Amino acid sequence: MSGTNAYQRFIGGIEFSGDVREDVQALFEAHHDQETLDHTLHVANEAVRIARRFGVDETLASEAALLHDVSNVVPIQWMLSVVETRSIDILEEEIRFPRIIHQKLSKDMAKEIFGCTNLSILNAIECHTTLKAGASQLDKVLFAADKVSWNLPGAHPYQQTMRNKLEAFDLDGAVLVYLNHVWEQRDKLKVVHSWLMEARQELLSAL
Repeated sequence: MSGTNAYQRFIGGIEFSGDVREDVQALFEAHHDQETLDHTLHVANEAVRIARRFGVDETLASEAALLHDVSNVVPIQWMLSVVETRSIDILEEEIRFPRIIHQKLSKDMAKEIFGCTNLSILNAIECHTTLKAGASQLDKVLFAADKVSWNLPGAHPYQQTMRNKLEAFDLDGAVLVYLNHVWEQRDKLKVVHSWLMEARQELLSAL
């Protein structure tokens, strides 16, 4: 497994085994990022559980979840320069709020560093923060698993509402709960990603 010059500074000294779970753990441990590692493992467990409930391939769900936040090892202030070096297409709102870029960076790192070639996994990673129109079931599984796994201070009722929808076999409903949550507080946010708006409108139109 080899990295490119753009990522070498973040993976130097790490011995990759080819086992995704072990290698993701090695990456975060090398960067002393226990918080993201814990979140990643939690998301992986949730993704498998949700995938099983909705007949989605559990192996794909697990790998997508394990890789979805690998770009967290890249400092936010460096993300724009890395995507430029890697020739990754980004949108105006991502330039204004670079943190959102991490979903596209994680996709690129999953492919370049971890050797992932499965397009279903890569596509799910790419939209795990915002979702997008035309999302696959795997996209929605990872999106939902990520949102219900956040360990946030304070009360966040949308998480329990999402869980209730999932238990009622309503994956689209669970996804829409979060999309509506973001939309309802749009005036307080720096940006609302166009992919999120398009995904929300598509789901609302399907109701």
